Formats: sequence, C-alpha cells, structure tokens
Amino acid sequence: MKNKSVIPFVAVAAALITWAYHAVFGRWPMMPAAASAEAAFVDSAWNGLFAIETAIYGLVVGFILYCLVAFRAKSRDEQGDASDRSRGRLVEAGWILASTILTLALAAFGAKELRAVVGGTHADHDVEVRASQFSWEIYYPKYNQYGSKLFLEEGKRHRIILTSKDVVHSFWVPEFRLKQDAVPGKVIHLMLTPTVKGEYTLLCSELCGADHTTMTSLVEVLDHEAFEEQMKAEF
Repeated sequence: MKNKSVIPFVAVAAALITWAYHAVFGRWPMMPAAASAEAAFVDSAWNGLFAIETAIYGLVVGFILYCLVAFRAKSRDEQGDASDRSRGRLVEAGWILASTILTLALAAFGAKELRAVVGGTHADHDVEVRASQFSWEIYYPKYNQYGSKLFLEEGKRHRIILTSKDVVHSFWVPEFRLKQDAVPGKVIHLMLTPTVKGEYTLLCSELCGADHTTMTSLVEVLDHEAFEEQMKAEF
C-alpha cells in the first residue's frame, strides 16, 4: 500500500508547493521592472533557475511529508536498517547522479547567459565612474563633463569604466540587473544598455564603511536629443 501511494502523494504535494511559490512570487515579484537589454538575460537565467528549484523543492518536501506519515515509528524500540544495508542505495546513487548532471547543465546555461550579458567590446559611450567613501564621481570623456549624476542614453551601449579611490565598492542599479565591484588599483569595465527612460538610483552593494547606506547617486536615462543637450549643458 505504501509503495502504491507514494507517487501520487508526492506528485500532488510537489504540485501544490510549486504552485504556491509561483503564485506568491507572481503576485509579489522579487525584482523591480527590468530597464536594460542585459536584464533580459539575467531574468531568463533567474526564472529558469527558480522554476527548476521550486520543482525540486516541492518533490523533496513532498517526499519528506510522505515519509513522516507513512514510516513513522510506532514505538521507540523500532529502528530502521543500517545505512550500509539500506535498500535505497540505488535511489541515493541515482539522486547524486541526477544532481551532478543538473548542476553541470545549470552551470552551462549560466555561462551562456553570462556570455550574452558581457557581449563584445563595442560601446557607443564611455562613462568613467570613480567610487570613494561615500560618493560617486562621474566623468564623460567624449564631452569632458564631470558630475555626481549618471546620465545614460536610451538604447545605446555604454562602457562603464569603474575605479575605486579607497576600498572595494560595488556599482548596482537594481532595474539594470547588473552589479560590478570597483576595486582599488584596478580598472574594471561593465557593459550596459539602458532601454527604458526614467530615473533610477545607483547604489553601492558592497559594505564600504560607516556611511555605506548613504552612498547613492541619481541615474537618468534620456532619449538621444535630451542626452546630447544634457552633455552640452553645465552640470
């Protein structure tokens, strides 16, 4: 009886758990609206991983619930088989093999998405961003303009050239989905293509000192005409 009921019980429990997770996070998304071309690849990897993880989680929890009910000990004297004589060794070996294959497949999928995010070296604009405790300094070499607000052109690919004056900081705009450390003594490039006009917030996502939480800057994505006008204006 136990063997006959395990599959439908686990299947139903896994389906309910998986549906509950997707219903909750479908109603309250974990991420803000995407606003860059790179975000599509990040979201694709995230959504794929989330779907696989919730399905596996549902199966594991469903099976645990089944075991708690079907194989509960009726007295303290009852004891299961020793591990070296367990009849489930084939199941354990199969689970380890399947986990290994899945891990390698997910690593390959992640590498593919990362390659798509990084892309080539071509950029329409270069923007130098220097981080220091606790502020951001922005420089636009093409226009010889300095400022504390990051202006980007909609639909154009930007090479963000990151440096740090003191400690490790991290460039992060949640809507763009990209995060990159700024490391003292190194110049690090981040490729970014904003796709939605509007204002966003640049955050430091690496604990960098007492006023880490105040290290923010405004980011504004403009169309071509407005961007060119802004670059010609006094900051």
